[in-house]
Amino acid sequence: MADYCNDVIDEFLEDMGNLTDNFDDLSTGSDNEFRAENRRAKKSRLIPFYRTRKDILSYFSADKLMATFRFDRPSIEFITALIADILPRRKTKAQRNLLPLDMVLIALQFYATGTFQTVVGNVLRYSQPSVSRSIAAVSLSLSLISANHIQFPDNLNNLKREYAEIARIPGVIGSIDGTHIRIQRPILYEKAYVNRKNYHSINVQAICDAGHKFLSVCGTKPGSCHDSSIFKGSAIGKKFESGFFGTSILLGDSGYCNTPFLFIPYHDPVEGYKIRFNRAHKSTRCTIERSFGILKKRFHVLHSEIRMSPTKVSWVIVACCVLHNIAIDLKMPLDDNWDVDGDDSHQEGNMPELEIRPTGTITQKEAALRRLGNTKRDRVASKTFPR
Repeated sequence: MADYCNDVIDEFLEDMGNLTDNFDDLSTGSDNEFRAENRRAKKSRLIPFYRTRKDILSYFSADKLMATFRFDRPSIEFITALIADILPRRKTKAQRNLLPLDMVLIALQFYATGTFQTVVGNVLRYSQPSVSRSIAAVSLSLSLISANHIQFPDNLNNLKREYAEIARIPGVIGSIDGTHIRIQRPILYEKAYVNRKNYHSINVQAICDAGHKFLSVCGTKPGSCHDSSIFKGSAIGKKFESGFFGTSILLGDSGYCNTPFLFIPYHDPVEGYKIRFNRAHKSTRCTIERSFGILKKRFHVLHSEIRMSPTKVSWVIVACCVLHNIAIDLKMPLDDNWDVDGDDSHQEGNMPELEIRPTGTITQKEAALRRLGNTKRDRVASKTFPR
């Protein structure tokens, strides 16, 4: 009887061992299937965006497209077609081709928001180096075709008629002014970029028509340059001085010199006709102020500090002006919810002053002058108040 019980117990333990082994095999297989399912799910979330997407614009609604890129779908395709042949062919580190449409969308979002390049790359899933190269390539390409979109028309009579309808000043073909675009502290020629408000900037000179389109843009001069000197040295200023535009005139503020082709307002007028002229001059010249306001409202990058070299900042400025004219031609709306003021004069006044990095030569010179001045004051004080 005891032998029989022992045999039954041994069979029971053997059956339990086999059952445990089978359970372990089943649990290991289920874990492997679960991990494989997770890997397939992760890949399925990545593959549709990187490889299977056929139309990236389909990811955005019409309103979201305007808020993110400032242009609708036909306009973005039109801009891409303009510079597709100029843009370089690039690949990311993941060996993904950067299409011209992707590069244009990256640049448009940077122009519209002015945010960090890493944030721009998060929307389209590109790295910061790819975003930086795309912005530089698109900006340079738009600058190269700027002569086709920023120019005086062949028939100046339309410009004169549109300006005469504002305040009845005859012969006006444009309003001229300058605006400062803030940049980060440059490495070379730093003090040349410090403007009168004591921050680093590029002084952009522009001429616009009555419809707020830019006719001429010069965005390469540092912030220390005066508006009058920029106009005198520019190509458009030399054309006016040589009589290329005949008897046509420009309207500018008191920062410019009064010439036969550039009228500025009277200083402290007393006579009635001078007061009336200044009033008409102000209402007509304000078109350039509104043009700058529309430009900075549509492209917020020009309101904030651009963290690039001065050369690339010039490309960005001209590119935004080209896109501004294209937006006017294509009748792109300007949304009031973009939260940017039109007048940028108070923005410059409220900007904090920056400390200028001293150079070695200037520091030694200032120290020598300071010692010389202290020695001279000591001699004067000893004569006046003898010990």
